[in-house]
Amino acid sequence: MEKTIDYIITLMEKLKQVDREMLAKEAKEMSRFLVSQLYKQIPGVSGITAMMVGAWVASTFTTSPWRAALSRWGLMKGGKHYVSGWTYNILSVGLPILTAAATAYLVQKLLKQYREKQMERNIVKVSHMGKEVQSLVNERLAILEKAREADLLSLSEYHTKKAVMYASYSRILPEQVESLIVNKLSD
Repeated sequence: MEKTIDYIITLMEKLKQVDREMLAKEAKEMSRFLVSQLYKQIPGVSGITAMMVGAWVASTFTTSPWRAALSRWGLMKGGKHYVSGWTYNILSVGLPILTAAATAYLVQKLLKQYREKQMERNIVKVSHMGKEVQSLVNERLAILEKAREADLLSLSEYHTKKAVMYASYSRILPEQVESLIVNKLSD
């Protein structure tokens, strides 16, 4: 018992010597990360599906034959099917991870197809605009291509910037909206 008390006393003495400013700075940084994890991040589709698969595994399978029997008889909530510990670990850890990876892959592929179709529509819209808009787009596209050739941009960054550029030029500009309204009102 005395050793424990002596240990606590020496620990308290060391705490007195700690740089409080540094400790406060570290605590503030840690709390910022904690808040960002708790409140600012919304789980993605792949995370949600992984949680759903994990919940399904937990409610369907168990590693205890007694729990499975009690659940089958309605005396207990939980998995109704008995599996070995190794199989349960694979189902409860491996299956949700595999599901999250597959879902992330599918979502990424679907979003890529959507973005490509959107960019095709935007390119068509820009091609129907005036010569000055088309020349601006061509100039900026040439700059992007030079940056890509100089390895300043990766291929995905190049495609992203190209899509954003076409999207920004394909929107109706405020001046065009204003002239459209003025023309309609003056007719």
